[in-house]
Amino acid sequence: MFELKNFAGLFKKEWVLFRAWLFVGIFAGIMLSLVIPYLVERFVDGFTLPKNQLSFALTMMVIVLGGFFSVLQFLASMRHDLKIKEIWLHSTSSISQLVGVKVIFSLIGYAIYNLIFIIIAMYNVKDEFVANFGQILLALILTVGLSVILQWMMLVILLLFLAFYLQMKHFIGRFSIVIMMGAFFFSMNLWYKFTESQLYANIFRHIEIPLDWLEHYLPKAKVLTMDFNISTLYVVEEVGTIILIAILFIVATKWLEKVVLR
Repeated sequence: MFELKNFAGLFKKEWVLFRAWLFVGIFAGIMLSLVIPYLVERFVDGFTLPKNQLSFALTMMVIVLGGFFSVLQFLASMRHDLKIKEIWLHSTSSISQLVGVKVIFSLIGYAIYNLIFIIIAMYNVKDEFVANFGQILLALILTVGLSVILQWMMLVILLLFLAFYLQMKHFIGRFSIVIMMGAFFFSMNLWYKFTESQLYANIFRHIEIPLDWLEHYLPKAKVLTMDFNISTLYVVEEVGTIILIAILFIVATKWLEKVVLR
């Protein structure tokens, strides 16, 4: 069993090596979302867009870029260990445990990053909503939680394609990056088409749980088009997704282990 002490040690290692990524990302995001709008308002004559709207637009861009930044940090962490294979070869932890800690570290950093900038974004549009503290807190938890879940799925998928890339690199060299990118976009397009198909609905769209009651506990927009809308949750679909991502993680780490130990 993976001991908590062992996990803490591996997590601390990630923190020491890659905490700068989190700090730099937050600093750059604050500069872009808060400092630049202030400087534009103060020194640019004839700029008519209100400061809070400019700040909100830039903050949303920062949040989107944060997803890419988190992916880059995860890949940098993986590259660091792959360059020094002895780290994995002589570790008492399995490769799935070593990689799992990297995923968890990236997700925690991403959650902190998103929490900061979603709060900034909400503050910029506070006058557009009617809400109490509880409603704002729930909206914040749901937004950050959903973004972290989606990021977790993305990291696992990237891990699978990283293993594919390393396997292909052994046979065809640097051209494998082209093959990997093509396979990635082809697979994503195929999966999107499958999720939109009737076959997908027949298999996974079962045990419906309406979530529209949650809207009562979320902020209410003064302009109706800005309201929070929550769709229906399907238990089979959600459970199936979790199982699929877990299987992909196991396959990716086993594949990665085979490549590393080659």
